[in-house]
Amino acid sequence: MATSINAGQVIDRFRTEYDVAIAAGEFQPFVWPHRALGPYLLILYLLLPPSPSPIVYYARFPLFALIIYLSVIATYECRSPAVTVGYGIGLLNSWTILWSAALLIFNDGRRDYQRIERQERPHDATAEKNLVENIQGDTSALDGSTTDGLKLLHPIGELPEPEPEPSITDTITPTFESPEVFAPQDPIPPASFQIYTWQSLPRNFLHRLDFILDLVTNFRGVRWTHQGPGTHPPPPHVRESLTNPETPPSLPPNAYPTHRTLFIKNLQSFILCSLTLDALKYLTSLDPYFLAQGQDTPSPFLFPRTTRLVLSLLFTYTSLLNIFLLAPLVLACILGPGILGPHASTWLYPPYYGPLSHVAEKGLAGLWGGWWHQLFRYAFEAAGESIGGKLLGLPKKSIPGGVVRAMTAFTCSGLLHACASYTILGKTNPIRNSFLFFAVQPVGILTQRALSIYLKQKGYREAIPPWMRRTGNVIVVLAWCRLTGPWIADEFAAGGIWLYEPLPVSLIRGIRGEGWWRWGGDWVRWYSGDRWWRNGLVFLGG
Repeated sequence: MATSINAGQVIDRFRTEYDVAIAAGEFQPFVWPHRALGPYLLILYLLLPPSPSPIVYYARFPLFALIIYLSVIATYECRSPAVTVGYGIGLLNSWTILWSAALLIFNDGRRDYQRIERQERPHDATAEKNLVENIQGDTSALDGSTTDGLKLLHPIGELPEPEPEPSITDTITPTFESPEVFAPQDPIPPASFQIYTWQSLPRNFLHRLDFILDLVTNFRGVRWTHQGPGTHPPPPHVRESLTNPETPPSLPPNAYPTHRTLFIKNLQSFILCSLTLDALKYLTSLDPYFLAQGQDTPSPFLFPRTTRLVLSLLFTYTSLLNIFLLAPLVLACILGPGILGPHASTWLYPPYYGPLSHVAEKGLAGLWGGWWHQLFRYAFEAAGESIGGKLLGLPKKSIPGGVVRAMTAFTCSGLLHACASYTILGKTNPIRNSFLFFAVQPVGILTQRALSIYLKQKGYREAIPPWMRRTGNVIVVLAWCRLTGPWIADEFAAGGIWLYEPLPVSLIRGIRGEGWWRWGGDWVRWYSGDRWWRNGLVFLGG
């Protein structure tokens, strides 16, 4: 049963509303780069040469105030007729504020961060002999049998221990199993060997430009001192080199897959995701709920509320995963080391999603801290640590400290998504839906954790078989998502986010005679403002 309204009609209505609002002066178009100055100001400040000057040090505070002003004004004034661009206006501006706070206020972005960098070091005959012996000798450390307790120390602290490796049945994300993925990127020259070192803010401008652009765009902190526990740590030979830079790392040649193998794995996942997205797009087009018509509309599916919630979760997951897979495909494999150099190293592109086993093992904490993507985690935790640790002085391991940090992190996430809902053209309720969904997640996490601690203290937990505990965790997660999930799902649907076309070609709709090619119209156009600095590009979607 097909709905009487289609996505094209709703999009046309949004465009009409947008044109009317712009003509009436109610909103302004989002013009690049005029309305996106915040990130560029952040980059320009961080690009200043290393200096002990107090002027440079304290300049970050008024700069942050300016970034807040520009981002808030853009969020309040700007809209777009395209649902993805409209959602992105609020998301990117609020993220600019939070990320700038993490790099300028909660930390000092010019002093507190270091990056792992690869260098060539010449060696003598003795070192070359040791290298050959390392290559031909015992490699048991590479399979993890002798690496218990191995920790990578650096001036900031410790990188996290490796997370359990995902199973191919846990996720459709390509499995980056240690250590096979960590392939040497270039053959080792006979007169030198590769080492890895910690690099602070460089003095050379071009080196510093590469350093800062990586810092600002690398939200997960892969190969940085702030790399979080939700991301795979550096491979064994990198950690070995960091702790012992005078000796060639014990890395046997040809022990790991090539970029071609990585490309094939990610391409298979990308194709699977694309086919899944095509099916989801077709299914959601049958239900007016996904066409911004409201939750009270009739649905062609059985158990409408549950079905709509499941489809929303699957659509969100696969949409994000398809985008995430582009990084290893394009950067590591297509552009590759020949163009990007060390930035194309395979170990710099670990999976964004963790294994589903985290949900069974840890419940709601595993859902958010292990399985779901950790793209924004560092900024959320930086805010929590600044408030809970620096401001209130609460130990991280204490119950009050954990509660404050968790509440702060999810509050930041709620504000981020609420701002995104605010700038989309659909009829949304950002505080009641987006913000509330994320704000209540710590309640469920802390309640489940408190119950687990209580059962353990009473001796009941050990009496429960592991399979029953895992089943209980899954049931709790499903029940909690069924209770709170409609808030965020209804917000996405009401805002019209599922009107977007994820793929240029649709096999299902093409076979059904609805047209193979799905993208069209103007994607971008030039905008001429009343001042020269207000000229720029307006993104209209597809």
